[in-house]
Amino acid sequence: MLLRGVRQLCQAAGMAQPKLFFAKDSTVGYNDVAGSLKDIQNIDTPALVVDKDALNYNLTLLEKCMESFPGIKVRPHGKAHKSGQMAGLQQSSHKAFSGICAQKVTEAEQFVNHGAVKDVFVSNEIVSAKKLERLARLACLPEVRIRLCVDNEDNVRAISAIAGKHDIVFGVVVDVDVGQKRCGVSGPSEALRLAQLIRELPHLRFDGIQAYQGLLQHIRVQEDRKEAVANIARQAKAVVDVLTAAGVECEVVTGGGTGTFYLEAETGVYTEVQPGSYIFMDAAYGRDEWRLPVAGQSWRHSLYVLTTVVSRNEERRLAVVDSGTKAVSLDMGPPLVHVSGSAGCSVAKFSSGGDEHGLVHIEDGAVLPAVGSVVTLVPGHCDPAVNMYDEMIMISASSGEIVERWPIAARGPGQ
Repeated sequence: MLLRGVRQLCQAAGMAQPKLFFAKDSTVGYNDVAGSLKDIQNIDTPALVVDKDALNYNLTLLEKCMESFPGIKVRPHGKAHKSGQMAGLQQSSHKAFSGICAQKVTEAEQFVNHGAVKDVFVSNEIVSAKKLERLARLACLPEVRIRLCVDNEDNVRAISAIAGKHDIVFGVVVDVDVGQKRCGVSGPSEALRLAQLIRELPHLRFDGIQAYQGLLQHIRVQEDRKEAVANIARQAKAVVDVLTAAGVECEVVTGGGTGTFYLEAETGVYTEVQPGSYIFMDAAYGRDEWRLPVAGQSWRHSLYVLTTVVSRNEERRLAVVDSGTKAVSLDMGPPLVHVSGSAGCSVAKFSSGGDEHGLVHIEDGAVLPAVGSVVTLVPGHCDPAVNMYDEMIMISASSGEIVERWPIAARGPGQ
């Protein structure tokens, strides 16, 4: 059923039918990228590679998912890719595109200046005067709309003052803590007090609330994830009801991630969703149970790290690769490993060998890759993996060609 859905969606996206491999208990397929590339000698490892076929497949699948939720806007989160080119591609791919989310000022600058995206929501609290000045200068550009996220009165007053200095208007969203216990106001009364202050101060426009809970994205069982989303939707609705009763219009209720966006969309509370990792996927998302609105279809991995075997030990069934903790993220578990010519990632496991080395443990009877051969990794967590590289190499796994190279200009700690 799943593979038939994959074939249908690939045809809709104009793609060749892929040869997919699957990790155990996963419906998110991946390709043998190292084995498919014709010009792999032109890629120096470790290298971050994006299969544009799978990327387009995922863009098409999100578009089909959102057809089930007319009136709900899509504001993809750009912190996954940090690329102006990718932001522009998302803008042109989604009919319900309302703009893009950025987590850092550097990302917002890239999306506007190099992605031609005119509407950016910085979904993170920005309190530095220097950073707010940069956002104000961005908002001075023709047709550019910048929306900010707040949970503090002093921050609201500072934003109003900087907006007045530049004679601009910032859209402002109140961040509501719906369970992550990180940023956000605690409950309806605090949200109302902050919303009223935003409405009173000059050069600010109260747009609504953000109710995002990142910890729900990797609740593995979908029914459990759905129940958790229903709980945060009740909290968001309670805030909206209090705002409405006080005469404060709440136009925007935004939140959701790749693991839950379609569950928030069906609650009737959210007006906008923020999936981000859907373009790439990763090993952590691959472990989730997926029952998307498009029956029989699931995501595909498009993001890979190519790595070279620099040493091997037959006795220990070990291959050492040139991707250590400087090249792959381990915060949400190790990457999947695919050795060309093998049955799939089930025969090889990755562990850290230090800053510059990764250890690939190969099952007895499986292919132990030769020194100099290139191995395919599926990152454990896409966001920090992308953040380690200067560029993403865009390839087509179906044709085996390197297509182009896109800079990841907003990578780094995120000033």
